[in-house]
Amino acid sequence: MYKCSAKAQLVLDQVRHRCQADTQTNNKWTGRSGNYMYIMGRENADGKATGVVHKFQEDSSHKLCGSFKIMSDGIITRFTGLSKADWNDAMKTAETEYKAKYSEPATTPAEDPADSKMAV
Repeated sequence: MYKCSAKAQLVLDQVRHRCQADTQTNNKWTGRSGNYMYIMGRENADGKATGVVHKFQEDSSHKLCGSFKIMSDGIITRFTGLSKADWNDAMKTAETEYKAKYSEPATTPAEDPADSKMAV
């Protein structure tokens, strides 16, 4: 399994959800100007998720058309074939999911005993 930071993985999961909705696969989607697929690259020690993007041709073959990079903090800096709106949706949803999964539950501060002793 490909390893990257938790935030980058959550963004990648959102891209996979998009692919599932479009083509019922984990790495192919329909973009504005055609059909695309991404292929994961090598793992990065700094937690980035990277790879290449291919575009399907008229004869059903596919050709390299670009690449993608999701930084370890979950920010997409490049994803050929996905619109900026798709980038923003994926990053926003992933950030919300990250906060729900990994943030500490909010605790209420202990009641200050001095507050409970009010002068009457």
